[in-house]
Formats: sequence, structure tokens, C-alpha cells
Amino acid sequence: MYVKNRVLTALLAALALSAASAQADISIGFFDKRVYVPGSEVLVKVTIRNGTPEAWRFKLADDKRLSVAFDVRSLANRALEPSDSWKRAMSSSSPVFYRELSIQPGEEYSFVENLTDYVAVTEPGSFIVVCTLHPELSGRSDPSLSIRSNALSLSVRPGAPTPSVVDTFKEGTAEILKAERIGPDEVVSRTISARQKGKWNEFFLYLDVERLLKANADKSRSYDRESDDGRRRMISSYKADLMASVADTDIVMIPSSFEIVETRYGSSYGKVVVMQKFDYDGFKMLKEYIYELERRDDVWYIVGYSVKNKGTE
Repeated sequence: MYVKNRVLTALLAALALSAASAQADISIGFFDKRVYVPGSEVLVKVTIRNGTPEAWRFKLADDKRLSVAFDVRSLANRALEPSDSWKRAMSSSSPVFYRELSIQPGEEYSFVENLTDYVAVTEPGSFIVVCTLHPELSGRSDPSLSIRSNALSLSVRPGAPTPSVVDTFKEGTAEILKAERIGPDEVVSRTISARQKGKWNEFFLYLDVERLLKANADKSRSYDRESDDGRRRMISSYKADLMASVADTDIVMIPSSFEIVETRYGSSYGKVVVMQKFDYDGFKMLKEYIYELERRDDVWYIVGYSVKNKGTE
């Protein structure tokens, strides 16, 4: 009996140790795969999935470079150098802001990062990309608790960077995309229609992304402390989060229909009220969106919004 008890105790201890050391999984993939050239933006979707039987907790920094790292190597196993923005971020003495997240069994959490915020992709070639998650933040985690992702194959072709040029054209046309001097109601209508059609360039055309980002107090504080390069990086990351529906999800939800019910504006400030309908299983959800707009150089831009639930039908 004594021997059996010792065996049972040892077995329970082993099971407890296994459960305590159970980790989530991390995987990566291209967010919007395209032809990459040196200097291109390379958006990578990072997904953390809890395949354990218990809730799994980890810390996620506002500047995600403190939570994840990317290792990019050539086929000859030569590691690419860190980017200048990564070096500045890692040498900064600014306070670290983070959230502690809890993922339930079977759930996952995703976000999108620009690979060039981590490494300098300045040459053509074929590379292998691996991401590592530090659950207790970089430099603070026990290395044995870090989680490595799958390997992703990245092909960079010779050529000049083109994303900034591509973003100035309407999708599928050779027409230059430029904000027009139209009324605030039409600005809102075009923005919602662009989202319905998945035309991100047109969706962002009349959005003051900086103002929307700074509506979050924590992000605003981080943004104000950043250099010009850091602010551009934050805006790029925020736009990627919007496209991945992991930030300000209300403004990127796709309505089945919408109707502008009220427009009020003066010389520099406007407000547009829109009733939007969203299809669910067997019913429609009605939501009232109130968009705030400001006029600059005779062009109206959306600078804020609020949402109210108006029931179902």
C-alpha cells in the first residue's frame, strides 16, 4: 500500500508539473501576401492559440517588440541585422506599458506586425522567418518559457519599394486616389461603402488615423513620447490592426446596409448620424453611428465616432 501511494503521489506531481509548464502555441503567416522588394512593408499576422486545458496568461506590451521577436535568416543561415527603429526601441528608457491577457482553452488572439520594424530587409533573396513570444516581456522572461513559431518562407525580389506608390492608386485602376472636396455626409458614405467592398485604400482616405489612435489614452501617451519614425511605425501598426479587426472593431464592422439620417456642420466641424444594419443568424442588429468630422484645406476628415445599439429587427 505504501509503495502504491508513493507511485500515485509521484504520478500526480508529474501531472501537476506538466500542467503548470503547458504552453500556448504561436503561429505566423503573411497578412496580405504580395510581391516584396527591399524596403517593402512586410505585414505578418501573429496568432497565439491556447491548446491547453487551462486558461493561459501572458503579458502583451503596447510596443509589441517588447513581447515578440523575429529571427530572419538567409538560406545560408545568416541572420539579418535589426532595424534602426528596433535598436532605438530596445535602447529607450521610456516606461513599458503592457496588458495581461488571458486566453481560454481553444481560444486564440491575433495581431499584425510589420517585419521591417524588427529587422532590416534591405536586400533581395530567400529568407526563413521565425517569431518568438516572450510571455513575461523581452528581457524579463525565463528563456525556457519563450515560445517559437513555425518557420515562414519569405522571398524578396530585386527592385525599388512600391507600397507607398501603390497606396496612391484606386484598387484595380490606374487612377490616382486623392481626397476630394465633398460634403461630410458623402465622406462618411464613401468610407462605409469602401469598407463594404474591402477597398482599404479608399477606406483610409478620409480617416484621420492619428486622431483615432490618440483617442486611446494609453496609445496617446506612447505616441507623444515617440520620435517621428516611431509615430509613423505606430500609425502603420494601428492601420494593420484595423485591417485585422483587432483594434476599434466598431469602425471596421461591415454593415449589410446603412442610411444617413442626419448631417450637421459649420465652417470647420461636422457631425453625421448613420443608422447601420448588421446581419446575424436570423435577425438584424441596428446600430447608430455618430461620426465627427473636421475640415482641413477644404477637405472633411473623420476624426472620431461613437456607437449606440438600437435593438434588432
